[in-house]
Amino acid sequence: TFAWMGRNRRLGKDYEYHPEVTEAWMYLGMIRLLVKRLARAA
Repeated sequence: TFAWMGRNRRLGKDYEYHPEVTEAWMYLGMIRLLVKRLARAA
């Protein structure tokens, strides 16, 4: 999972000041990954 998250450029480095922002970007990265997989399967 962490390797998949590392492919997202925003999550490649941890330079956010607030942990909530990092958490939100992680959710967005996983949503993006799942949408791409669903689109490929359809």
